[in-house]
Amino acid sequence: MDKKNAGDKALFVKTGSAIKRVLGSEILYIQCDGNVSHLYLLDGTELICVRLLKLFEEDLSGAGFIRVNHNVLVNLGEIVEIRYINARKRQVVLTGGVVLDVSYRKWKPVKDALLGRK
Repeated sequence: MDKKNAGDKALFVKTGSAIKRVLGSEILYIQCDGNVSHLYLLDGTELICVRLLKLFEEDLSGAGFIRVNHNVLVNLGEIVEIRYINARKRQVVLTGGVVLDVSYRKWKPVKDALLGRK
């Protein structure tokens, strides 16, 4: 996946009293906890905002992001490895060594996206 593709999208994220501009290419992954989303950026910064993951998924549609489980949206360009541990455990490894679980239902779409299949 081309990192430049993810950079085509800019988001404005409200964190506290500030609204910050974040490029898609700067995002490693987004994880939600209810309606609170945590954006983990490539530079190690974490931004916290009140916004549903579904809205981020819609905003980043076509920008190289994929849902790997119910709570996590990942930048495809930052996946360095996928692991099939066993029938119940699958993972993606991101730049910087971050390991995230992939749900059973999301495994095939993630694998196909990485292999360039439709």
